[in-house]
Amino acid sequence: MRRLTDSARRAKRILEQAGAPLNEECMQVLRRDLTQTLEAYFELVAEAEVKIERGGTLVITVRAEAVRARPFGVLRG
Repeated sequence: MRRLTDSARRAKRILEQAGAPLNEECMQVLRRDLTQTLEAYFELVAEAEVKIERGGTLVITVRAEAVRARPFGVLRG
């Protein structure tokens, strides 16, 4: 049973990677960069999540959870 489960996970991972516009290493870099950018403005609970869906165009969804926004000055025009 375990071999079947492991094979199913492996097959799912291969299919996901085949359709993914970025490989896992690039996704890790993207998540880290987006997390660092968002942390400049918010106190995040965890690393940002990124989802990229391929259709006619790429649809990029970023999800992050924060405790609060960080205070910063207001620009006057």
